[in-house]
Amino acid sequence: MEWYPTPSYLVKRQAILDALATVPYRSVLEVGCGMGDLLSVLASRGFSGLGIDVAKEAVAAARQQVDNQAIAVEQLDITEVKQRYEVVIASEVMEHCPDDLGFLRELRRCLIDNGYLIITVPAHMAKWGANDDLCGHIRRYERDDLRRKIEQAGFEPLFIHSYGVPIYNVMKPFYDRAVKRQSLESVDLAERTKSSSGMRLLPRLKTVFALCFNNITMAPFYGLQRLFYASDLGNGYLAVARPKSVPEATRS
Repeated sequence: MEWYPTPSYLVKRQAILDALATVPYRSVLEVGCGMGDLLSVLASRGFSGLGIDVAKEAVAAARQQVDNQAIAVEQLDITEVKQRYEVVIASEVMEHCPDDLGFLRELRRCLIDNGYLIITVPAHMAKWGANDDLCGHIRRYERDDLRRKIEQAGFEPLFIHSYGVPIYNVMKPFYDRAVKRQSLESVDLAERTKSSSGMRLLPRLKTVFALCFNNITMAPFYGLQRLFYASDLGNGYLAVARPKSVPEATRS
């Protein structure tokens, strides 16, 4: 599978790292870990735990990327995870799920009672484009809808940030144009979802993207997007939530 860090991925990863800076825990489960880039960063920052993905190729690549015994990588579905973690991350996964509320409840099952949930999803159905089709998305989210789903699943949202302003806004039309002519007729939704772990947009530009878009060149955009976290102007949402308190009388 081909993968390289696009500007939209980098600002999303930074938004996740910003959120993790507020979290006092280091035991993490990443659901839909893809090629393992975020796991690799987390391992370097002292996190331990597990990354899972349903795509065999992604898991193999993630194991090479992480190469750290503190964080294991397994080919698993969320329903197969038995252990509970202090932090559960699901980045760009929920929009693939026919039953997104059920998926959120599975994330809750894998989280300790005082843990933290961090999710990212694409924002605004009005921004639907060819890349959503290519990646096997079912929906994009509005802020109020995302908050309602999180609450229905048994969480208390702490905050929902809009990320990616302005560079993701600029790049999204480019992504959509780049994939618009690709035929999807012979590829079912499940296969598109599995393939979304790898970057298929203009793979010959991998070296160019790596030189032009990295933590050094993107630092101004990381700072700029923080100014817009409270807005609805970004192309994605990041939500941080904690499990709702369980009344003492109902605890077993």
